[in-house]
Amino acid sequence: MRNERIMRMVSGVKHIRQKKTLIIIPIIYLAGIYGLSQAVKSYIPSFRIAILAKFCYWVYVILFVELAVIGLMAVFTVLGTPLKAGRIEKSLSQIGFRDKMGKPPFLLSEQEDDKCIVFEFYSPGISILEYEKHLSEIETALNAHIVTIDPGRDIQHVLLKTVTSKNQFADILPWDDSYLSKEEFILQIGEGWSGTESINLNVMPHLLIGGGTGSGKSMLLKLLLMQCIKKFAIVYLADFKGGIDYSPEWHEKCTMILNGERFSEQLMEIIETMERRKELLLSEGCANIKEYNEIRKNSMRRIIVACDEIAEVLDKTGLDKEQKALVNQIESRLSVLARQSRAFGIHLILATQRPDADILKGQIKNNIDCRICGKADKVLSQIILDNSDGAVKIPKDKQGMFLTNMGTLFKAYYVPDNCFSERKEQENV
Repeated sequence: MRNERIMRMVSGVKHIRQKKTLIIIPIIYLAGIYGLSQAVKSYIPSFRIAILAKFCYWVYVILFVELAVIGLMAVFTVLGTPLKAGRIEKSLSQIGFRDKMGKPPFLLSEQEDDKCIVFEFYSPGISILEYEKHLSEIETALNAHIVTIDPGRDIQHVLLKTVTSKNQFADILPWDDSYLSKEEFILQIGEGWSGTESINLNVMPHLLIGGGTGSGKSMLLKLLLMQCIKKFAIVYLADFKGGIDYSPEWHEKCTMILNGERFSEQLMEIIETMERRKELLLSEGCANIKEYNEIRKNSMRRIIVACDEIAEVLDKTGLDKEQKALVNQIESRLSVLARQSRAFGIHLILATQRPDADILKGQIKNNIDCRICGKADKVLSQIILDNSDGAVKIPKDKQGMFLTNMGTLFKAYYVPDNCFSERKEQENV
């Protein structure tokens, strides 16, 4: 308990340092103590017995020094105590979240961080794994959704980033062209708990989007491809459902591929382009397309190879020998691009409901750095993210919600059918 009081006082001092105006509170307290001491001091000379007067004077000095010191400690303690500390600690105790001594976590601070509230707990007898194990119960006690659970300044401190229901995601987040990043091939994917979330293709060149029916995979794919087109990339979109989900504008803005034979041929052409780019970058002494474009003023365009439901072309179930040979060819060429194309501005964006080993081979999947999971059960989430978080953390009643393999939960922007109508495209370089 003594240690906790000291922590409260230290927290109060830090609070005053962060918010300078709070210094007025201890100043007012000291001023009040000083005024009271002067009033008491004025009565001491009225004692006629000198020894009694001297005794009263020292009692007065000791008393008011103690009042000043103890009072200041109390002021700092109050300033270092979150308003909800008592209620939250009591709620955690009631749900049984306590250490072996029967004590709940000690709420040290509560701070706003954009749309989130970050709680700092001190709990030397409770590990961070216990927080993760009792996630839903702690959310109930806090009356908030927990976004992340992170270690604090040491293993005895835990930070919970939370968001309340009033800051939950909107049902629809319409895309606006003002969101388009000015930075070189950073794509905006939506709004997370801490603001806008994005993907940098220079860092994570290939993407896999997975999720159950109605999770919003195709809409997220359109969001990404729309930005690529507006950043003047060359986009090849394979859609083996006949392209009916894409308006005529999409057929104009990108090269639509509607069958396996054409897809295989196009992949071979892109591999040949990759080999030419490899020689060109080598001759210029550039390690990647970003360095080359900085020298040559963006003369080399990005190439995006996208597929809406890759399982439609890679599933070998019921195929004859010739058809299986075609699928193997496509797999081999996708694998080459997944392994080798990242430095040369060639990117894969694959969407599917079924990214299991029978559909998406290891050499392709293992070279995709960024994986995004929509609404899914535990099995599908495990296949996409290598964990079951997609089934646990994505709200079941929210369409267009996704979780990345880095643990980022976000609501994707909604792209209208006329997303190209108000922007004039630059001529091909």
